[in-house]
Amino acid sequence: MRYYLVPFCLVYFFAFSAFADSLPNVPHIVVSGEYEIRAVPDTVTLSLSIAETGFEVAEAQNSIETRSKKLLTSLEALGIAKEDISSAQLQITPHYNWNNSAQIYAGTEVSRTVEVTLRQLSRYDELIRSIINAGVAQIHSTRLSSSQEKKFREDALRGAIEDGLAKAQIMVAHLPEKIGPVYSITSQAASQPFLQARFQVAETAKQSAFEPGTILFTETLQIVFYLVQEKQPQ
Repeated sequence: MRYYLVPFCLVYFFAFSAFADSLPNVPHIVVSGEYEIRAVPDTVTLSLSIAETGFEVAEAQNSIETRSKKLLTSLEALGIAKEDISSAQLQITPHYNWNNSAQIYAGTEVSRTVEVTLRQLSRYDELIRSIINAGVAQIHSTRLSSSQEKKFREDALRGAIEDGLAKAQIMVAHLPEKIGPVYSITSQAASQPFLQARFQVAETAKQSAFEPGTILFTETLQIVFYLVQEKQPQ
């Protein structure tokens, strides 16, 4: 038991010492400020792949080029700007099977990855139909976001500061000391958006279900205030 307990105590001691060293050696108060904002996403980014496998590479390549052009034409018809469409170069990958230690050529896969950003979620169903009609092989990922992410992050930060100040004022309300200047403010967690959403791509072009849900922006701060004596009236 000693073998495990001593290292734990040492780690705890050093961690506590490091925290204590970051605090002022005069009266102070440490509070945490927290705030969260829920926002409805207004942008969706999809990563797609168009693939064809065949024994004739030229035929597979022509098929990919034809389907790619059909997809790009459909995307532009939906009003998606060219800068919101990213089309990668063709990838050519030969495939082989093994039979009794013999390598047998099984065809060559030709593929292309396309990333598209839709800024009108009301047209999501139309986008899915266009993708299916163009013969897209797979949707690798769907990422929802907000065009106002910067504003929401800043609002969450301001809210966390106000929350910390309110907590500090409550804690010293019945003490002879009052809240003084700020000694330090430290972010306890990165304000990464957390997505709560459900989406489904139907197997046919006539069916599609999509619920954007909400994005959660959170901010947590540690705020250290000096405590100052309230001046007594003369």
